[in-house]
Amino acid sequence: MKIGDKILIGVLLIISLVSAYFTYDKALSRTGTDVVIEVNGSKYQELPLNVDKTVTIHNGQHLNVVEIKDGKVRMKEANCPDQICVRTGWIDKEGQQIVCLPNRVVVRVTGGKKGEVDDVVY
Repeated sequence: MKIGDKILIGVLLIISLVSAYFTYDKALSRTGTDVVIEVNGSKYQELPLNVDKTVTIHNGQHLNVVEIKDGKVRMKEANCPDQICVRTGWIDKEGQQIVCLPNRVVVRVTGGKKGEVDDVVY
């Protein structure tokens, strides 16, 4: 391998890393506007993320408490055995979600500006 090959590989590697950084940063930097709560695969409630509220979900013997505060949402309480959903913590970015599998509850952040075009490619 000649010195020119090494330089070319280095430049391509740097370009790839910079492109990956900006793509990743753009995809995960959108703050959501709404929270969708699903129970047993069906929509339970859709709430705005900018209004503080606590939602208690009773599903048979299962109990979940979802808290929306300061533009973020978390699973405040759950009576599931592993408590993974509670330990997930606060989420606020579009596409993030909290899943409580034993209780079949999913809390997902959605949003963005509806009807607005994300990107245009020619």
